[in-house]
Amino acid sequence: MKSEGIAVRYCGTEGRGLMNVGKILKALVAYLLSLAATYFFSVAFYTQQVIAKMAAVGAEYTGAQQIETFVENFTGLWQLGAMTAIALLAAFIIAFAVKRILKPLALIAYPVAGGAAMLLMIYLIEQQLGGGAGVIGGARDATGLALQALAGFLGGAVFAVARPR
Repeated sequence: MKSEGIAVRYCGTEGRGLMNVGKILKALVAYLLSLAATYFFSVAFYTQQVIAKMAAVGAEYTGAQQIETFVENFTGLWQLGAMTAIALLAAFIIAFAVKRILKPLALIAYPVAGGAAMLLMIYLIEQQLGGGAGVIGGARDATGLALQALAGFLGGAVFAVARPR
């Protein structure tokens, strides 16, 4: 049997199974890139919102302290990253279905889904853990919520660009 025999045997005569595996891997990479972008921007916006609120009451942060705070938040808010991963996965699956039905929305489906996922995730966290008390410190006001939605939107845009076609 020739070298292509394995592909023929396991994937059919046209190798479609291999192409599907490739698409799945590309989708996984796109999802992980999207998650990384969303988490990075979410933590960056969160950190700057909290620092701005502290500065409003007289606290002063040097540039080095701001960077250190971001790094500590980036490593310390891993639970937020885990919840973001779940929210984005659900949102992208829904967006995949919706964009097939509402074709004019196809170009913005994943960015909008990412933004909506972040807002819904924060809402659910607040309802379950905080009783509306603003558990997510960087999203206690409209600006903070908008920035978190922007983080999701940017992550969704990364997915839209990086996903397989």
